[in-house]
Amino acid sequence: MRAEKLAGLMGLAGAVVGAVASTGAVIWQQRKISHEAERTHLLGLSESAANEVVRLSLALEDHFAKEYYGPQWWVDLRQVLRELESQALRLPDPKVRRLVQWGHAEILRDPERVAEEGPEEWPTARYRDICTHFRTVMGTVIRREPFPDAIWAQFPGAWPS
Repeated sequence: MRAEKLAGLMGLAGAVVGAVASTGAVIWQQRKISHEAERTHLLGLSESAANEVVRLSLALEDHFAKEYYGPQWWVDLRQVLRELESQALRLPDPKVRRLVQWGHAEILRDPERVAEEGPEEWPTARYRDICTHFRTVMGTVIRREPFPDAIWAQFPGAWPS
């Protein structure tokens, strides 16, 4: 009888271990699938926002090319900048988000200054450089490449130290 009890207990222990292992594997798999779904969602959101920032950077360049600072010009500029700001909120990478927010603030703070042609060390208008860097960085987001840190060297004070 004792051997029968031992065999029964071993069978019960095997069933318990199997159940725990099976439950653990299911939980692990569910977490992995959930994490992968979240990652896919963030990548899609990021790619969509990056495409929109590219479109808005081109719209900004076209807007500044008008060189007319009438009341409607300011209304249109604020609208493009609002859209740019809302897209920045969708970018999960803090460096990318910070660059877009910084560029938005630079243009909003003094649009006439960023429209001026610069000195020899900055021969083009600042808004063109900001928009070009937007597109460069958004290209890295779309291609899922690392952030090009050399961008910050061209904008002292843009990235907090």
